[in-house]
Amino acid sequence: MTLPLRVNVAPERADASPGDNLQFDVTVRNASDIVEHYGVELLGLPDGATVRTEPEVAKLRPAESGTLTVRVALPVQPPAPAGTYVVGALVRSKYRHDVSRCVELPIQLASVEQITLRTTPEVVTGGRSGQYTLEIANGGNAPVRLYLAATDPERRVSAVFQPGWLDLPPGTTARVLLSVSAPLPWNKEKQRQLTLTVTPDMPGATPVTGTATFVQQPRIASKVAKIAGIAAGVVVLAAAIAVPLLVTRANDNKAQNAAATQAAPTPAATAAQPPAQQQSAAAPPVTSAAAPPVQASEAPATTAAPAATTAPPNGGGAREIDLTTPPPGPVASDVFRNDGFLVSADPKALAVPGCDTAQSAAVVEDASGKFLTSSTADDATKCHEVPLLIDFLQDTPAGAVQVTPLVPNSLTMEVTFRDLSRGTSATLTVPPDISAAHGGVDQLLIRALGGGPVAVTKLKVAPLT
Repeated sequence: MTLPLRVNVAPERADASPGDNLQFDVTVRNASDIVEHYGVELLGLPDGATVRTEPEVAKLRPAESGTLTVRVALPVQPPAPAGTYVVGALVRSKYRHDVSRCVELPIQLASVEQITLRTTPEVVTGGRSGQYTLEIANGGNAPVRLYLAATDPERRVSAVFQPGWLDLPPGTTARVLLSVSAPLPWNKEKQRQLTLTVTPDMPGATPVTGTATFVQQPRIASKVAKIAGIAAGVVVLAAAIAVPLLVTRANDNKAQNAAATQAAPTPAATAAQPPAQQQSAAAPPVTSAAAPPVQASEAPATTAAPAATTAPPNGGGAREIDLTTPPPGPVASDVFRNDGFLVSADPKALAVPGCDTAQSAAVVEDASGKFLTSSTADDATKCHEVPLLIDFLQDTPAGAVQVTPLVPNSLTMEVTFRDLSRGTSATLTVPPDISAAHGGVDQLLIRALGGGPVAVTKLKVAPLT
């Protein structure tokens, strides 16, 4: 039996990439003996593809032909999986569904590479070794195997990745722990620039690169600092013991001299007094020498008070750091190193137009107040919407934290712990029990709500116990 319609599709196949727009001409011939209304559908397209047909219906008399133009838009994000899609061009009557014909149309969708690399922290300060966390995402449309490498210009840094390579399906993300080590410098701080490379195991694939900095403290300076700290502690302790004792002895001597002066009568006065009174005046006053003066009893407390205020900043309980103490303008990432953390901006965490290179922090003072925020390295007035990163030093993870915003309820915070787990805090706090359960707080990534600036004023930190 001859079908009551004939269908041809041009072109007969297509090669495409995600985001492409395709066009097909579907020619229909009405082989029946009545007037027919034909429409066309494409079956088996990738998810997210859209189809538009012009005209939507072809009205054909017997033995008449007509052409319908079909336009297909393939999705960009997320890209459809790569491979061959056998699409069916189904032409059928609008009123007689038993009158139809389907023509196969192969569409070859090419694979797309979209590997991204994010390193946290970007700067690690330590001794012989340090650790980074690499977050690698496959935003492409094909599974890929990735090999990892880290190099430095002097070839002095040894790098170990855990795991050493990754198999990433499309649309997935994985985290890798990078441990680095290098010989300690002798008497000068050393900054080692690392180049991180992620290479797809595909012919002609382009490697993805990133950077990180490993700052090493010198071995001699650290020993001298320890010895100087011990010597300073001994001097302070000796002063705290010796000064009150000397003050007490000096006051005792003054009291004894005053008592002796009062007790010694002049010769004329002694001759004028009766014998009984002469004997009484000659007796030294016992209570004057025995009772210490008030100043002598208060001296130890006054001398010992400064010792309580000279405790090192990393010792004791919680500390509150004023983040607005640096002068207004961009600040160095290690401006708060003595307080146990680094500050920077992270433009990779949130895409802000024109702020791809905004990796600095700055102190800003305007009509709303004085605050610490994100900025570019040369202009403190730009890129305040970029998330702000607070990175605790390798040997001083935080046991509990509380961030004070300039405007209440304007920020949220992503917390990275030492065990590589993550969480969010709308209250900008991490309690001690939560921190201890994950080995301490490693990083804080502070974001703005509603597109406003990231503006913080204080950071309260408690040590890990």
